[in-house]
Amino acid sequence: MAQLVPGSVGNAGRLPDTMLPGALPPPPTMPAPSSPAPAPSASYGNRYPNTESLSRDRVESQGYRVQRITPQNNGSWKAETRRDGVPSRVIIYPDGRMVEER
Repeated sequence: MAQLVPGSVGNAGRLPDTMLPGALPPPPTMPAPSSPAPAPSASYGNRYPNTESLSRDRVESQGYRVQRITPQNNGSWKAETRRDGVPSRVIIYPDGRMVEER
């Protein structure tokens, strides 16, 4: 004998088991996320530090006033600076060294 779908004509309009009084609601099929996940981004701004601003801050912390700072091919930064009115150039290397050129 074939099984009939609950609520069909062949079972005299009986309620499905989940709709009977006292029946528990069906369990959720997928747990709800606790917080929305951030959308992926092509920007790497949060992943890597801004080496230009770090280099500028390092030079300014030594008493120089930075006029212009430009990246070099070897990963260093060359800054055109002034200190006590005297112009000079400062090179900031990736390992943190600073070399002043007058």
